[in-house]
Amino acid sequence: MGEERLNENKLDVLRELANIGVGNAVTSLSQMLNEEKIGMDVPVVDLVLLQDLPDLLGGAELPVAGVYIESHGDLSLTILFVLPMESASRLISTLVPGSMGDFDEMGLSALIEVGNILTGSYLNALSFITDLQLMPSPPEIAVDMSGAIISTVMAEANIIDDKVVFLKTS
Repeated sequence: MGEERLNENKLDVLRELANIGVGNAVTSLSQMLNEEKIGMDVPVVDLVLLQDLPDLLGGAELPVAGVYIESHGDLSLTILFVLPMESASRLISTLVPGSMGDFDEMGLSALIEVGNILTGSYLNALSFITDLQLMPSPPEIAVDMSGAIISTVMAEANIIDDKVVFLKTS
């Protein structure tokens, strides 16, 4: 996406869409966790250099769990949902009875399903608001250093732009 095409007004629109999409995803997460109250920070949306992504996630060597999907249809999107290892482990412990938060087959399955539901909820909200058809691919998961995951996703998605839209919330 060319920087000249993404001015501050368009970034404001993306911020509002992100706020609605993330709110929809948080509602889905709350439902998965038996209606547990989930707090959410206002999403930060910005156009960033691709090379800066690992630093924005805490450093290229920070271990993370990432769920990756592509969306096709009226608009092509690449979405990487990233969780710090501690958060991912806590989520596994909450969702998998008897689990100690391990990244075994059941733990990874739970994470990929959470990523699938959250990104799907996000895309559904965007689709509803924009009236665009967004069809997600099956999700993929990786547990590795953030720099390695980002590099792999960017290569697989054939992203050649120097800058990407970055959305971050807690």
